[in-house]
Amino acid sequence: MMWQKNMATNSLITASIYTVFVKTASDRINLVEDFILRAILAAIGISIIAGSLGCFVIWKRMSYFSESISHSALLGVSLGLVSGLGLHFGLIVVGVIFAILIVVLQQRKFLSNDAILGIFSHISLSLGVVILALVGSANTDYFALLFGDILSITNQDIAWIYAVLVLVGTLLIVFWQRLLLLTLNEDLGVASGLNKLRYQLLFMLMIALTVSVSVQIVGVLLITSLLIIPPAIARVFSRSPVQMVLFSMITSVVAVAIGLSGSMHYDIATGPTIVIALGALFIASQLFPSKRLT
Repeated sequence: MMWQKNMATNSLITASIYTVFVKTASDRINLVEDFILRAILAAIGISIIAGSLGCFVIWKRMSYFSESISHSALLGVSLGLVSGLGLHFGLIVVGVIFAILIVVLQQRKFLSNDAILGIFSHISLSLGVVILALVGSANTDYFALLFGDILSITNQDIAWIYAVLVLVGTLLIVFWQRLLLLTLNEDLGVASGLNKLRYQLLFMLMIALTVSVSVQIVGVLLITSLLIIPPAIARVFSRSPVQMVLFSMITSVVAVAIGLSGSMHYDIATGPTIVIALGALFIASQLFPSKRLT
């Protein structure tokens, strides 16, 4: 009887050790693998979106516009928190309103484009700060909003990112020739019967969608870097617009992968790490002879 009791006791101890150490460790590994996988999927999706649209930002010389609409993202975040409908809802609503207002005011031509962008950029940024101060709680991660926290990505965020990727990708493929013509030779595009206002608004709305999904990866203050730096690097090695778009997407994915790895390894903010990786790649690209884009 004694030996049976000892065997039962040993079995119970073994089962307890397995539960506490082995199973718990396995669950933790699976959890870590899940959020890393989500971070990688999000990084790839956002890199493709930003890398492709960023080429048009460079060609159109709209870097200040992308900077302005990224500042408006803080107001979008505030609206999402106040309404309770989520960050993506607030970001899209504010981004769309911002883009429409800018296009309408640009048509009136009573102020220069940079003046209009500067006015709305600072108004929306200030409103966002004030509203967050009023409605924000102790649980609000302001650092993540400003500089990104890609490791907090959820499955719902992944679905949203790839929905935007499909939508933006489809629009670019369908309207590629018309957008490219208006970008590279606006007068010829208008003479060909293209509605400049319609396509300008379409492009700005796509930028607004891109900003809405990029906040979590690089934050409000650094979104523009994903739109500008990859195309600037790709331009060095490209001979055609299509090449530049492809190289820009590849560059963006590589930089985000490097930044994500550094962020997890050193436990530092994701957004600035990605921008540093982009900066290093940009400096390295300047050491190569530039190819002529045709």
